[in-house]
Amino acid sequence: MVSIKLEGISKKFNNVNVLENIHWQIHEREFMILAGPSGCGKTTLLKLILGVLTPDRGNIYMNEELITNVPVSKRGIGFVPQEFGLFPHLTVFNNIGYGLKIRNIPMNQIHSRVSDLIKMLKLENLEERKPRELSWGQKQRVALARAIAIEPNLLLLDEPLSSVDWITKMEIAKEIQKLQEQLKITVIFITHDIDEAYELGQRITIMSPGKIEQCDTPKNLINNPKTDFVKSFIYQNKHLKRIQALKELE
Repeated sequence: MVSIKLEGISKKFNNVNVLENIHWQIHEREFMILAGPSGCGKTTLLKLILGVLTPDRGNIYMNEELITNVPVSKRGIGFVPQEFGLFPHLTVFNNIGYGLKIRNIPMNQIHSRVSDLIKMLKLENLEERKPRELSWGQKQRVALARAIAIEPNLLLLDEPLSSVDWITKMEIAKEIQKLQEQLKITVIFITHDIDEAYELGQRITIMSPGKIEQCDTPKNLINNPKTDFVKSFIYQNKHLKRIQALKELE
């Protein structure tokens, strides 16, 4: 089980502050939503936790252990990018098993692990297909399977449901929740859709450009937004009536 703590994290690109003095904590086995408008720094924050970027200032801890300069390969984190990042020349089976192969896991163990994930994520009979032969939802499941094949304690999801209709989005989101509960892992899930955030998160972190505005439960965010930005971000959402109904129920 993994907890994550960020202390004083700042990051610049071309002398532009993308993140400024970020303090943030994710608890063990938490399903944390990171929400905010496009371009506010959500993906940059995720990539700093993953290790593909290094902060200009500040430190990152995993289970109280400093990992700021630990390479990606040693963090044991599963990652699903927005566009899935599947290898077009590899089959479904080999895409899922790729992370295990580069870690020199014996082939019999790779076969067993991948076969289990194919059943878990309802990808039977698709093992030999290439990504171009899959539907959007199937690609999503393959990307998830590949991310959890390495048995991570932390799973990072960068807007994985941004391109689908609401009903499909919620179906896949519920599958992700079930996986998290089954695997007992910590999840950080990026979205710019506050409705999606309310459906999924145990806590929701709302970002404005470069900073964290509020990290709280869905109920507290609805009833007690702490800044004008948080209030505006919540209530400008197109599903305002649903949020208002939820507030009335509280």
